[in-house]
Amino acid sequence: MGGLLKPLLIVDGATILERQRAVLAPRVGELVIALAGPGLLAEHGLRAVFDVVADAGPLAGIAAGLRASARPWLLVVAGDMPSIAGGVLDLLRARATPEVDAVVPWVGGFPEPLLALYGRGAAPAIERRLAAGQRSVQGALGDLRVARVDEPALREVDAELASFRNLNRPEQL
Repeated sequence: MGGLLKPLLIVDGATILERQRAVLAPRVGELVIALAGPGLLAEHGLRAVFDVVADAGPLAGIAAGLRASARPWLLVVAGDMPSIAGGVLDLLRARATPEVDAVVPWVGGFPEPLLALYGRGAAPAIERRLAAGQRSVQGALGDLRVARVDEPALREVDAELASFRNLNRPEQL
């Protein structure tokens, strides 16, 4: 997107951030935005936390969110997903149990770790990966006890799987 701040892109008359907040606010106890560092996104009325390792991508943001929250579960949503269905979030929450570290959707045979739930138990494994210079969120799933939410269950609450579409190119707007 040529350096544009994706959460501030306008889709159907509202920013992606506004659209996400509308779906998240009634479902979570606190909204926190994980950022690489200070900047424009930190000024949108949300508590901002900063990546625990510079330039380590989304895994560092997940670690920052887990560090900042005392809650048992952290719902992770990528900032470039404009069409998150509340039913998907409800489904993820329904699968969260003390026996798992993460609840992750699988779409098209692949995990979607940036629209997923991470429990407190995920923090040590994520921190170890970051300390070892590993940045892959997908790779971190291999170190966690994961409850997998398969595509048929997801389609029951989001028939087109619109929740998992992200914006990476201008023509996708």
